[in-house]
Amino acid sequence: MEKSNNITIFILLGLSHNKNIEILCFVLFLVCYIAIWMGNVLIMVSITCTQLINQPMYFFLNYLSLSDLCYTSTVTPKLMTDLLVEEKTISYNDCMAQLFTTHLFGGMEIFILMGMAYDRYVAICKPLHYAAIMSRRRCNIIILVCCTGGFVHSASQFLLTLFLPFCGHNEIDHYFCDVYPLLKLACSNTHIIGNLSLGKMGIWTHPMEKINNVSEFIFWGLSQNPEVEEVCFVVFSFFYTVFLLRNLLIMLTVCMGNLFNSPMYFFLNFLSFVDICYSSVTAPKMIADLLAKNKTISYAGCMLLLFGVHFFGCTEIFILTVMAYDHYVAICKPLHFMTIMDRERCNKMLLGTWVGGFIHSVIQVALVVQLPFCGPNEFDHYFCDVHPVLKLACTDTYVVGVVVTANNGTITLGSFVILLISHSVILVSLRKHSAEGRREALSTCGSHIAVIILFFGPCTFMYMRPDTTFSEDKMVAVFYAIIPPMLNPLIYTLRNSEVKIAMKKPWDNMFFGPVANSWE
Repeated sequence: MEKSNNITIFILLGLSHNKNIEILCFVLFLVCYIAIWMGNVLIMVSITCTQLINQPMYFFLNYLSLSDLCYTSTVTPKLMTDLLVEEKTISYNDCMAQLFTTHLFGGMEIFILMGMAYDRYVAICKPLHYAAIMSRRRCNIIILVCCTGGFVHSASQFLLTLFLPFCGHNEIDHYFCDVYPLLKLACSNTHIIGNLSLGKMGIWTHPMEKINNVSEFIFWGLSQNPEVEEVCFVVFSFFYTVFLLRNLLIMLTVCMGNLFNSPMYFFLNFLSFVDICYSSVTAPKMIADLLAKNKTISYAGCMLLLFGVHFFGCTEIFILTVMAYDHYVAICKPLHFMTIMDRERCNKMLLGTWVGGFIHSVIQVALVVQLPFCGPNEFDHYFCDVHPVLKLACTDTYVVGVVVTANNGTITLGSFVILLISHSVILVSLRKHSAEGRREALSTCGSHIAVIILFFGPCTFMYMRPDTTFSEDKMVAVFYAIIPPMLNPLIYTLRNSEVKIAMKKPWDNMFFGPVANSWE
């Protein structure tokens, strides 16, 4: 599909149309801008040269000055230049870049101010523990969080605006590119994007009426043959029931046996939980549709299903990656294992997997939820995924498809490369172990590698390609949305003798004593 945007430049209407006022504003802003640069550079040089950067307050002040300079410099130079010219124009690409950087440095500044407020709270309310709490490591983490928060915020604003079609009016009643002025120029419905950008439903409204007239979608399902559907119903119902029982058994075993205290079982427990959630997003609906004549789903249900698939699917990818790191530390650094993989670090890594999955799924839904659907509502699939839904949108989806592919591809390929590297290092290091140690390590890693191949193979085919769909996609989807979560508990328990023994211990210890704690 050809890109529908026919606007390459925007016209900024500026602060005023009065020449005298514009000249006065130019002089005023020039003085202020020079003062901002001189003041902030002086602060940064003073902090660096006098070693005040070792104190948390000045450490944050240094970064606040840097973000101030960057934030002001994204808007002010262009503003001052436009005050002296007749035609205040900006190219489409420069407009998008300005929008991104404005929200990036603006978001970072907000988060840094919050970090400084926390620093003042600790200094005044907990003075005796100040040095221990506000260590250099924690200050670095706070700055990293501030930068990450600013980036996530700006990326969401940027993505919500980037793929909007602009095909008519190109005059922005502003002096720089921001989200709301651009939304007013888009030649498509922007009601939902405005709500997502503001963060509250119903406050931002756009004069354009909502043009979606699709309230439900129709699935074609796995097959149009009733006999094949009946066989599939029996097979998937059986496997789904066994899968639920097996994962619940693993979770119950870990809880009853206090195996939470071992990092391997800690992550295996949450992998089982995510497996249940991930498979339950698609399997019950698919099984029910196998016996239904009309395989329909509401628009809201479709968006929720899409969110759930990518949320739990991405979380599972990150958990598998974390488990690979756990195996690497256990095999390559056994003497330092309990120090490295302590409870606090495991909790942080687990939290990171959920946050990463949530951010990924929010981006996917944000890219789809604003698209207008005003024609066909049938797709050859058994659940709502990004590529099939994009085909039904009655607007250009080229940019959306590129962003979706980049987003999914980065996560899938990045995680897969990390997993390959970690297991390659493990296999090389096994040469130094005894025969018994190699056998145990290969048993543990073998089950993990089997899960990785089953999950990442189909995911790579589905998401690391351009925005195209094939008739085989729905069959491939079975091998990453249904089969791997169902086989994970079997693979981990049948191939891993340690897991099988661990599953027996809690029931024996109910009568013979508690399980020894392996994670102090």
